[in-house]
Amino acid sequence: MKTYEVTINREGKWWMVSIPEIDGITQARTVREAHDVAKDYIAITLDVPVDSFDVQIDGA
Repeated sequence: MKTYEVTINREGKWWMVSIPEIDGITQARTVREAHDVAKDYIAITLDVPVDSFDVQIDGA
């Protein structure tokens, strides 16, 4: 199963979620939410099922 590296960094009230492999960036309100936001972003961008890959979050 493919795993995407995701980096999160705090910016004000938000966590910026960066997905370099697909040149993507989005945001989450909490660290816990960052995982789901990253998975949704990747699935929508690549038009693949959300359960067809994993994400590994670095940061926080």
